[in-house]
Amino acid sequence: MLSLLVPVLGVANYMLIYQVYPEHAWWHIPIESLGIRYSMTAAVCLMLGILINLPRMPSVRPMLGVWDIAVLCMVFVVIVSEFTGIGPSIQSAALTDKFVKMMVFVFCLTRVTTTRRNFTIVLWALVLGSMYIGYDAWTAPRGAFSRGRLEGVGGPDFRHSSGLSAHMAAMLPLIGAALLTIRYKSLKAVALLSGALTVNTVVLCRTRSAFVGLCVGAIVAVLFAPKRLRMRTYTTMAVAAVCAFALTDNSFWDRMNTLTNRTELANDRAAMGRVEIWGAARRIVAEHPLGVGIGNFPRVLQETNPELGRRAAHNTIILCVAELGLQGIILFGIALTTSIVCSLSCLLRAGKSSDPKWYRYMAYGLLLSIAISFGTQLFTERLYTESFWWVLALPGCLRRIIVADSRKASDAKKVVSCVDEEAWAMGNPLAARNPAFGSLA
Repeated sequence: MLSLLVPVLGVANYMLIYQVYPEHAWWHIPIESLGIRYSMTAAVCLMLGILINLPRMPSVRPMLGVWDIAVLCMVFVVIVSEFTGIGPSIQSAALTDKFVKMMVFVFCLTRVTTTRRNFTIVLWALVLGSMYIGYDAWTAPRGAFSRGRLEGVGGPDFRHSSGLSAHMAAMLPLIGAALLTIRYKSLKAVALLSGALTVNTVVLCRTRSAFVGLCVGAIVAVLFAPKRLRMRTYTTMAVAAVCAFALTDNSFWDRMNTLTNRTELANDRAAMGRVEIWGAARRIVAEHPLGVGIGNFPRVLQETNPELGRRAAHNTIILCVAELGLQGIILFGIALTTSIVCSLSCLLRAGKSSDPKWYRYMAYGLLLSIAISFGTQLFTERLYTESFWWVLALPGCLRRIIVADSRKASDAKKVVSCVDEEAWAMGNPLAARNPAFGSLA
């Protein structure tokens, strides 16, 4: 209920519920008969809190940026795709409902997370949520593993190891940013624990998509490390890499080695199956340039390629263009590009802010998180995953915060400069416009 008084707590609460997924928690069993819809309750309280506190909410300028317009248009495309595609289905209706609700929360997020304090609260909601999922993965029984890979940990978006590892890998840079900017030792310990459990979860999932994403993130990390903080950043990354390597085992590297071994890759059914699916998807796109409609790709794939069966696309880009058409992939590209540009803009503007170190690490962490997410998307689907859109939304929030902060810092410098000039003039009669008679004596 605190979200009715402080909306940002409602945002954090919703994020934590999404990551914890109470339906899997032990404390849900005694109250299961009440039929509580946790996410909906949290979302409703959040929106009520925004309405109640609307006069006191920080201003959002501009109200609608390029990213906002692209996402709004994408929501329209998703709804219309049910009719421009092959026709609505139970799956398409469920996904449309999910996508619209997901974007309603994203817009609440971008309207609430417009101050540094609120941004920090949201960041730590992700850190704590990752720690909980990591602990859940660490204590998972043997029955939770399928063919050596961790399954069924977290909410619906994490029910498969590929989705879980993609989410946790994308959280690592944000956990690192929290670790490098927090001043309290107790919270540093929390961030370290969260990072360790998150890395352990990625290792337990043993997915090649997350490994590719982390490799892409590592390249971006080296290229865009903050200039004045490079040594500290590289040192932290090196220590983290050594600790992560210590958590791996032979089975993990045996699976990763298939990425470079063509013989093993050719004999890997999962990998070759994806190649066949992507080939079939290209033919589907050629026949349906406006898309087959949200949620209809597996159905169309089965109808046009019975030998492949009802399979997922295993690629976010292919899924987007196949289901939402060329207009969908253009809007998705605009949203993704805008998020990257906002992150880079924040890196450049950090020097003009009141706290360059904090802004640099936040922008750097978001940029790496987007890079890792993009890498994982090449081999898994993240288009209809909530946490992925949170990461895309946060750079715009940070840019609004840093622009406002830079203006305040600039105004403060001007005031100080004027005060200094006035004090100097008062102490130096020669500088006055009308010096007092006899001042030259």
